[in-house]
Amino acid sequence: MVYIFHSDLAGSVVNRALVDPVAELDDVLVRNMYAQYPDYAIGVKAEYELIERADAVVLQFPLYWYSTPSLMKKWF
Repeated sequence: MVYIFHSDLAGSVVNRALVDPVAELDDVLVRNMYAQYPDYAIGVKAEYELIERADAVVLQFPLYWYSTPSLMKKWF
């Protein structure tokens, strides 16, 4: 499972280049978290269930002033 935390994924060059090819794989689930939770109301139970079923979890995000995006901070 790949979690992508980018507030403007459509406008991103690097993050899109990393995520787009992986999204085409049959056995990989890519979750665009800003599209999933635009209001920041994270479904905690649903996220726990998805992570429990995953063999591996990848967190993809841009660095903002040596930190993570705001939604990712809330998700943590």
